[in-house]
Amino acid sequence: MDKKAIFLFLLVIFSLKMFDATVATTGALKALCYGFMFVGIALSIPHIFKFKGGFVLPVQLICFSVFISIFMAQYTWGQGLSNSPTTIPYAIGFTFFYLLSIRIPIKTIEKIVMIYGVIYIILFLFQFTHNGTVYFGRAQEFKIDRGIVRVNFPGGGVFFLACFIAINRVTSLANNYKYLYLAFALAGIVIIVLQVTRQEIVVLLMVYLIHFLRSVKLFYKVAIIAVFAIGGYLFINSDNPVSKGLSAQQKEDASYGKDYIRILAADYYLTQFTPNGISKILGNGFANDTSNYGKALIALGDRYGYFLTDVGLVEVYVSFGIFAILGYFLIFVKSFTIPVPKEYYYLKYYLWMIMLTCLTSDFLISYYFLITTVLVLYCYQLLYEQGKLKLSLS
Repeated sequence: MDKKAIFLFLLVIFSLKMFDATVATTGALKALCYGFMFVGIALSIPHIFKFKGGFVLPVQLICFSVFISIFMAQYTWGQGLSNSPTTIPYAIGFTFFYLLSIRIPIKTIEKIVMIYGVIYIILFLFQFTHNGTVYFGRAQEFKIDRGIVRVNFPGGGVFFLACFIAINRVTSLANNYKYLYLAFALAGIVIIVLQVTRQEIVVLLMVYLIHFLRSVKLFYKVAIIAVFAIGGYLFINSDNPVSKGLSAQQKEDASYGKDYIRILAADYYLTQFTPNGISKILGNGFANDTSNYGKALIALGDRYGYFLTDVGLVEVYVSFGIFAILGYFLIFVKSFTIPVPKEYYYLKYYLWMIMLTCLTSDFLISYYFLITTVLVLYCYQLLYEQGKLKLSLS
């Protein structure tokens, strides 16, 4: 890899805070992660207004919202500017513009993503089989839940994207490498099931199903649907603890109806949390856990179960305001209206995945996903510009 590719390779791992390794939560490794991200953001700022069209405006809106949030946290909650480094991992969207300026090939990005996808599997299996000690992530994610020791492993964005690249390669490659990609895609299902997060399981299987049903003969469509249906039936009705745990959790959540905790939390944050009018437009800012603002959010979670990370788009709105919401809305619309060649459908799949989960997850705002979102939007933007160039030459 050349210097630019090496820089990007390192930017990905540092943006993920080394898959949230506990050894990187303090000291020199933490400083290295934040320092590298800051350098990437600083390199990007001169390029913010150099590009137009495609996904440029939506990313500009989101980046503007993140920048303003630093001052909104001070204005709304008195959180000092000394806490502003907390925002650095969430400002990684700025690097979209730096990538556009250095033009790293899409093939290089695919290789980087697949490398980290393999690393994700290795580290997950290590943590899953050594769950007595937290090496990656946070202790509260390691608990017996839904029939299994739940290890919600950090860095899911790069893993999901690697899975979508893999299924794209299965149907587009005509050599033996497609079997390696198929093995990776199947491993992706196993890993996500072991993390027992229902919406992630459903969305992953939905994307797989949609992909493999595209442009195949009727016989194969029927066969694929049958395989998914039979596999799902056997899993749901089996005696394994994972399926029992998922089923029990689904029944419990359904029984709450309008009193479901996420509905109550979303209603509270939308109607009661924000203290003034300007913050209802520009957001409250992103909280540092040690500030009064951060402590207030922690207390709401501990006392009432109102976790801001559980309410998706509401978290984006509360933190970064309506312009960030508008930015994501435009991204989702453009994911349907801007075409890409079929070998790059994985870009659409990733954007649709975060769209489908945006109401009940923090995928839009979590640094576990943000760097991957940047890579997807950059690749999509390159294809958009190439398409416009071809039209102008024809």
